[in-house]
Parts: sequence; structure tokens; C-alpha cells
Amino acid sequence: MAFFEDLKRNASGVANKAAKKTTDLTSLAKLNVSVKTLETKLDGVYGEIGRLFYNAERNGEDYTSDIAALIMKADKFQAEIDSLKKQINALRKVVVCEGCGNEISDEAAYCSFCGTKQVKPEPEVVVEEAEEIAEDAEAPAAEAAEENKDTE
Repeated sequence: MAFFEDLKRNASGVANKAAKKTTDLTSLAKLNVSVKTLETKLDGVYGEIGRLFYNAERNGEDYTSDIAALIMKADKFQAEIDSLKKQINALRKVVVCEGCGNEISDEAAYCSFCGTKQVKPEPEVVVEEAEEIAEDAEAPAAEAAEENKDTE
């Protein structure tokens, strides 16, 4: 009987790992497509900036405000691309070394390419969430103390 329980547990574990891996691969594919789409849009914006700059130089027209708006649009696209690449790296469990720019394991203490010490980011703790958690933890204790007082 124990054999079949172990077999069932192992099969379930393998199925869960396969499902997680499939989900991760699907997410990676979607993120990569999004990055490529944004990079294509960014290239279009760069082309438009170049065209306006060329026309401004060639014809003496002022396109400064149009170019500034396009630069802001390009910055927005680049920020979105950077954010998506961070998500991709998190799924792949890699980080980019700040010393040399190579991808390394997110668990590495030092870069295997240049030897730069890797700084691990502090876990983000939102103060409001921490306060809510503390209040939620205190509420049952306060209720229990109040009930004990009533029964005495």
C-alpha cells in the first residue's frame, strides 16, 4: 500500500513540476514577444526622430517640440523593455552583472566573468502592508484577552 502512495505522491509532484515549467516557458515566450514588439516600436520612434532632425537641418524648420515628445515616447518604451527584461531574468533565475554586463546565476555571490561582488537587493517590504499584518495578528489576541476578561 505504501508503495502505491509513494508512487502517487511522486507522480503528482512530477506533474506539478511539469505544469510549473510549462507555465514558466509560456510566460517567457509572451514576455519575449512583448519585448520584440516594443523594440520594433522603439526603432520606429528612433527613425521618426531621425527623419524630423534631417528635415529640420535640411529645410531649416523647427521640430524641437516634436522631437522632444518622441524622445519621451522612446524613453517610455525603453523603460517598459527594461521592466520586461527584468521579469524574463527573474523567470530564468539570472541577473546582469553590474561590472561587466554578463548574465550570471541570481544565486552567485561573485560574477564568474569579472569577479565583481554581486549585491543582493533587499526584499521589498511595504510599510503599510507590514502594519496591516501586525494589526491582523494583534486582533485575535486582543479578542481572546477580552473574552477571558468577560468569563472571569
